[in-house]
Amino acid sequence: MMTTSFISSLTFWNAPRSGLSRMQSDLATANAEIASGRRADLGLALGTGVGRSLGLRQSADEIASLKDSNGVAALRLSTSQTALAQIQKAADAMSAALVGLPSGERAGTADNTGTSNLDALLAGLNASAGGQYVFGGTNTRESPIPEGRAAAIKAAVAAAFQATFGTAPGSAGAAAITAPQMEAFLSDSGPVAALFSDAAWQTDVSQASSRTLTARISLSESVASSASANAAPFRGLAMAYAIASATGLSALSSGAQEAATNRVLGLLGTASGGLVTQQADLGRTQAKVTAANARLDSQAKLLGGEINRLESVDPAEAKSRVDALTTQIQMSYALTAQLRQLSLVSFIS
Repeated sequence: MMTTSFISSLTFWNAPRSGLSRMQSDLATANAEIASGRRADLGLALGTGVGRSLGLRQSADEIASLKDSNGVAALRLSTSQTALAQIQKAADAMSAALVGLPSGERAGTADNTGTSNLDALLAGLNASAGGQYVFGGTNTRESPIPEGRAAAIKAAVAAAFQATFGTAPGSAGAAAITAPQMEAFLSDSGPVAALFSDAAWQTDVSQASSRTLTARISLSESVASSASANAAPFRGLAMAYAIASATGLSALSSGAQEAATNRVLGLLGTASGGLVTQQADLGRTQAKVTAANARLDSQAKLLGGEINRLESVDPAEAKSRVDALTTQIQMSYALTAQLRQLSLVSFIS
């Protein structure tokens, strides 16, 4: 038995409209992909491969974070190197000035230079970069050398002088001090050296930590990326400058003057060698940071290429989809308008 079905005008009108929302959604997706260059729905496009995409992006973010932290480390190292170079330059200049003078004429030069060099040393140890004190060790938030420490250092040396010899630096009684007495006073086991021991320095002078910062510069490498104001070369320089400026050299006998200035020269030479070692160590770290950055750039490039392969869309293909969908939507609107004009009344004569 044959049956017939009836299709109303309403059905014709709704047929184009039923697919319109889908096409509009597809058009919005295609436009978004053109704008971003990436697939709009990675989960839908990649399926189980979306996990790989997320893993690659996580690795890329980690590399970007390492590059940022390497920039901070590089700035810290550069600032440290500049400060070390200035500190060494001052020490070498004082040493050269003293060596160029007869032993009897060194006292005045040492006294005049010692105070300014001590001030410059302690100021240099308070160098900072990016809001961090580069010679603070792991304590980067506090200045390594608080205000007024230069005067305190000189006062401590003068007090040790008074306690040892029973007379104040620069006094008439200081002329009676012999060379052997001065050598013992300034020796490594004497009262002045005790003031500049690691323990005394950290108690009376420095707020820095003796532990240096460690920076992770690549996915598999970490390096020491700072210096500490507690290092022996800095303590040795401070001792040399304090001896030169706080013991009243000009009032001493010629023998005691020679003993003191020879001790100053010895301390300057030892400290200068230590500064060279520190600069070399930091220089090697700088080279490692530079090499690590080059490797990170290569890794970032590879990861970026793989991410693009998985996530990127072909702009030409997306544009073709936009054009096709736009045409279909326009046709749908036109067809709907024509169907709305259909009426049996138009065919009744």
